[in-house]
Formats: sequence, structure tokens, C-alpha cells
Amino acid sequence: MASKTTQISDLLGQISSDVRSIVADEIALVKAELKPTMRHIGVGSGLFGVAAYFVIAAAFLFWFVLAAGFAWIYSATGLSLLGCVFFGVLTALVVLLIIAAVFALLGKGSFSKAHAPKRTPATVDQAFDALHHGIADGARRVEDELAHDSTLAREQAHPTTQH
Repeated sequence: MASKTTQISDLLGQISSDVRSIVADEIALVKAELKPTMRHIGVGSGLFGVAAYFVIAAAFLFWFVLAAGFAWIYSATGLSLLGCVFFGVLTALVVLLIIAAVFALLGKGSFSKAHAPKRTPATVDQAFDALHHGIADGARRVEDELAHDSTLAREQAHPTTQH
């Protein structure tokens, strides 16, 4: 009986070890699959941040160029005051918005390279299915072994005589 108890405790220890190994492997797989995705998301976020900076700079420079345009207009060569201010501000604004659009498109491209993990959910499902079946099989074996042991104990307690 002690031998069977030792076998059961060995099996339970092996199951525990296998579960730890499966969980560690799944964590490693998740890390391996998510690392490139997170890098793409980080790069895309950074590029959108740069684009946002240029949009804010465009808004700031819009007012700055407008004020500088008034000063330049007084010494301008032939354009009217309104023409100098308009073209100076419009040029600065268009250049900064083009730069912002380039960075936004680069950021969008980086985000489009990011993807959800594909293998991890499938292997997690397989691991839990295997674990479920292993536990069910182990429980069935233990029940069979206990039933067999109780049958043997009854037979030893009440031996039948053969003629």
C-alpha cells in the first residue's frame, strides 16, 4: 500500500512539475510573440508624438510668423502688407503641416505592422486541454486503484473457500 501511495505522490509531483513547465513555456511564447508587436506600437507612438509636436509647432509658428510678417512687410519690396503676411504665414504653415503628415504616415505604417499573437492562444488551449485530460485520466486511475484495493481488502477479510 505504501508503494502505491508513493506512486500516486510521485505522479502528483510530476503533474505539478509539468504544469509549471507548461506555464513557463507559455509565458516565454507570449513574450516572444509580443516583443516585436510592442516595438512596432512603441515606434508608431513615438512617430505620432513627433507629428503632434510639429502640429503644435505649426500652430505656435503660425502666430510667430504672423508677427514677424508684419515687421517684414514694412521693409518689403512691393507686396502689399496683406500679401506679405498672407504668403509668409501660408508658406510656414504648409511646410510644417507637410512634415507632420509625413511623420503621421510613418507612424500609421508602424502601427499596421503590429499584430496580435497567433500561436499563443492555440498552444494555451492545447496545454489546458492536455492538462484537463491528464487530470481526468489520473483521477480515473486513482479511483480504479482505490476500488481495486478495497475489493482486495474485502476479499482478504472474508476469504471464500474453494471446494
